[in-house]
Amino acid sequence: MPYRDKLDAASGTGKLITVRRYLDPVAAQMDRTLLSANGIESHVFEAASYNPMLSGAAGGTQLQVREGDLQRAEGLLEVHPGGESASNDDEEAAGVRCPRCELPYCFHERLRLEGSSAAAALAILAAPLMLFLPRRWHCHKCGHVWDDPKAGPAAMTKLEEGDPRPVFRLRRAHSGMGLFLGLLAGFCGAILVAAALPRGAGGGLAFAVLLGAPLVGWAVGHWWQYDLCSEPGCRTALASDRSECPRCGGAIAGVVRSADEHHAAAADFRRELSALRAADRAREGEKKKRRKNRPAGAAG
Repeated sequence: MPYRDKLDAASGTGKLITVRRYLDPVAAQMDRTLLSANGIESHVFEAASYNPMLSGAAGGTQLQVREGDLQRAEGLLEVHPGGESASNDDEEAAGVRCPRCELPYCFHERLRLEGSSAAAALAILAAPLMLFLPRRWHCHKCGHVWDDPKAGPAAMTKLEEGDPRPVFRLRRAHSGMGLFLGLLAGFCGAILVAAALPRGAGGGLAFAVLLGAPLVGWAVGHWWQYDLCSEPGCRTALASDRSECPRCGGAIAGVVRSADEHHAAAADFRRELSALRAADRAREGEKKKRRKNRPAGAAG
């Protein structure tokens, strides 16, 4: 039910009206994605975004649409409930799904630069130019970017009972630690070299130690790798001989280089398993058909 009276207005016009309130901001964003996919302008307002503990007391997260789109938005949200009484089950969530990882955490927005301090600094400098970039669909789980909202599946590929739940070896390295130790060793080594050799004679060697030690440290740290479970919320260290995670029980199905790759790799696993199962069933169907059509007197 809307929180204000409906007023007659043309589609896409009129003032913003709250169509639904949420305790979970993610659910509000999911419904905003659903409305955007159907051509309805919508906005999410968090009254206390600085402190989620106060969100409910401040009126919750509000999903607002234009006055002229209110009736159509209500109809869509009734078919795909996601507000105060909605389920938060990812697999049943409505709206646009990512064609790569099959998850529904997708938003129609302009390019965003994130993931490092350098990217954040570049985003600040390029912000005026980014305002002119077209909006595209971005998956906030695997990072995939695409244009057609219908390119993704209608639902996640299901695993059947007894199927292994895939996790992956999230490969990490000690590159940062190696670089830090190399810098420390290079600084100390340069001081010792400069102090041990006559004045003016050890400058070049000290400079070489100062530059070379961090590179050696980074290379050693990059070579010294280890594996973690890629399941979000697990991140248990995995020995090289493990075939499943000792904490979450997931079956180790491969190696990924970043946490975002987990969702896409898991979707690939589900699709491949589903395709193999469909092929097996097709072969069984062909065998049964041949046996059924075989003459009664034919040899077995």
